[in-house]
Amino acid sequence: MTFVENVSQKLKALAHPVRLRIVMLLAKEGEDMYLNQIANKLEINRALAKIHLKKLERGNIVKSRIVLLDGEARALRYYSLGDFDIHISPELLKQEAEK
Repeated sequence: MTFVENVSQKLKALAHPVRLRIVMLLAKEGEDMYLNQIANKLEINRALAKIHLKKLERGNIVKSRIVLLDGEARALRYYSLGDFDIHISPELLKQEAEK
C-alpha cells in the first residue's frame, strides 16, 4: 500500500464524529470492549455502533476478536484499538511527491 493510500484509508475511517468518539472511548478505557458496551457508553444504538466499527476496522484503526461463550451457542465480538499512527505535514507530502 502506498503512502497516499495508507493515509487516505485512515483519514476516511476517522472522518465521522461518531467514529472519533469510538476511538477516543477505546483509548480511554484501555481494554477490549463489546459492541453493547460501546453503544451504551456513547448512547447510540447497536446498529449504528456496528456500522462505524466496521468502517474503523476496514481502516485498520480498530481490531476485533471473537470470544465463544462456554456452554452457550453465542459468540461475542470485542473491539480494541489497533496500532496506528498518522503523521501528515506539508513537508512529508512534499517528500512523498518527490519519490
